[in-house]
Amino acid sequence: MINTMIFDFNGTMFFDGKIQKESWGEFLKEEFKRTMTESEFEKHVAGRNNRDTLEYYAERKISDEELEVLTNKKEQIYCDMCLSRPKEFHLVDGLPDFLNVCLKNGIKLNIATASERPNVEFFFEHLDLEKWFNIESVSLNDSKLPGKPAPDMFLRAMDNIDSIPRDSAIFEDSVSGIQAANRANAEQVVLVEDPDLTVVNMPTNLRVDEVIQDYFCFIETLTKRK
Repeated sequence: MINTMIFDFNGTMFFDGKIQKESWGEFLKEEFKRTMTESEFEKHVAGRNNRDTLEYYAERKISDEELEVLTNKKEQIYCDMCLSRPKEFHLVDGLPDFLNVCLKNGIKLNIATASERPNVEFFFEHLDLEKWFNIESVSLNDSKLPGKPAPDMFLRAMDNIDSIPRDSAIFEDSVSGIQAANRANAEQVVLVEDPDLTVVNMPTNLRVDEVIQDYFCFIETLTKRK
């Protein structure tokens, strides 16, 4: 029986697709004089770590120092947009109640995100994530592991809370994230769709066990568990 829930964050716990696209668009225009297509966003931005994305648009390798500077610029744009849109800056419908039910039922919880530590701290501060998660257990982008679609981020998230793939469900929104969940051999793979965005073109060879747009259905399922 599944006793662990592992969540990607952006686009899965918080529907920030529009903000992500706008903030990346503004940043890329300022920094590289580049525009971003929808297919580029899906392939090179969504679910990817900043180094992968920035090197794609820079069309070269970048140093650790340059990565830090560029990442800080981009994330400042993103965070400012989040705070300026309180009606959009909230957890996905049903998620807080779902997380509460998980804790009452002894379900382990963790996050595996391509976001770096400052962004994770930003989300914990403004979305009260400490109610359900330990920030020290979160599997985040610390440049120690390959990013998605490699499974390493999810496997570390499980290991950090003493869990294993056959006991885990993974919630994701991107193609690279679903690839990573498949490669991690998670017991259940859940695709989370933002109803306000274009449906992701998911390759048919990837396993997706369930597709949701909110978390209310999972509340009912867990409530019935004995």
